[in-house]
Amino acid sequence: MTEFTDSHAPYRVYAPRYSLCSNKLETYLRYKGIPYTPAIPTPGILQTIKRKTGFYKVPAAHTADDKWLFDTTTMQHWFEQRYPQGPIHPGDPALRFIALLLEDYADEWLWRIAMWWRWEPRAARWATGRLIVTEGGVPRPLRRLAGFSMGRRQREEWLWDDGMTTQNSNDVRDQLYRELEFLEPLLEEQPFLLGSHPSSADFGYAGPFINHFCHEPEPLEVLRRHGPNTTEWVARMWNAKASRLPADQQWQWPEADYWAPLLERVARDYLPYLHQNALAFRDGQSRFDHTGKTFTFKNTKTTDYRVYCRQVLQEEFSSLSWDDQQRVTELFAPCGGLDSLHTDGVIDSGMADLFVLPRNPSPEEEHKASLMGTVFMQPRN
Repeated sequence: MTEFTDSHAPYRVYAPRYSLCSNKLETYLRYKGIPYTPAIPTPGILQTIKRKTGFYKVPAAHTADDKWLFDTTTMQHWFEQRYPQGPIHPGDPALRFIALLLEDYADEWLWRIAMWWRWEPRAARWATGRLIVTEGGVPRPLRRLAGFSMGRRQREEWLWDDGMTTQNSNDVRDQLYRELEFLEPLLEEQPFLLGSHPSSADFGYAGPFINHFCHEPEPLEVLRRHGPNTTEWVARMWNAKASRLPADQQWQWPEADYWAPLLERVARDYLPYLHQNALAFRDGQSRFDHTGKTFTFKNTKTTDYRVYCRQVLQEEFSSLSWDDQQRVTELFAPCGGLDSLHTDGVIDSGMADLFVLPRNPSPEEEHKASLMGTVFMQPRN
């Protein structure tokens, strides 16, 4: 057998330590044994990422043959085609869809809980704000003030100016406890979320858990007290290697009782959010009121990327056979169903062509970067 040679390798991965998705991507690259060198993106590199990809999105990867990759979920799909050993997508199409849905939920719903535990507690806000400006190259004499300003800005931007209020703040905070109520009994029985090996769902959950919940002092204490199995899983994910695990992957259908509350959060909170966000996007509204079972977010921001996320999930579901669609539908039926995924059909984000990798635009296609964008980036996926 001819040994595989990756003409794009090695990769230089620009992954800020504070980015929710940086550890998600690095955990995946480590698991697959993909050769890469991590680097902190300087303001100049952020300008380049914007020009080459069209987005201020980190992490991003630069290939040895001068191409660019970005968006963690899209990168994982791209790498899976080149490094098939230890696939992260279950062979069962219905379970594959569930894994992708859970990855999306972790990326785009748990981020708000992660933002709460990072930016609401004062100590974490000040420390992480200073880390960001230090990595951004702010001169030492200005770091304390700049870090304080950054922390205050992030708290406002990702929480209080995006639908969080004094009425729902504690509910956002306590969502971490609800996730642990699901994860603890599951990880007592098996090493990873869907069985014997990490799936895309595990890598989605790794983002907020590795970089936020196991990084900041307050949520780390919560995990120490209430989530020992989850804390062990975090370490297991960071150290997992496909080459060290058995080739035979044993996947488990999510039917145990402890799955029900999570499936209900997906069906009654997250999918309605995606639907309501897509309607606001379609109607040209920059903000909308989200109503779910657990949360009500007034005047939250409309996000085109999450219109794209919903569109991808709809396409993935449509690609299933009728029998597999029925299996997924029957799984969610007692927990609220999948109506929010299907209602009003596909609302086109207009972004699909932007997520074809690798990115290597011509000079005429390159996007100019702004100073404000370089300073504040676009951490929201």
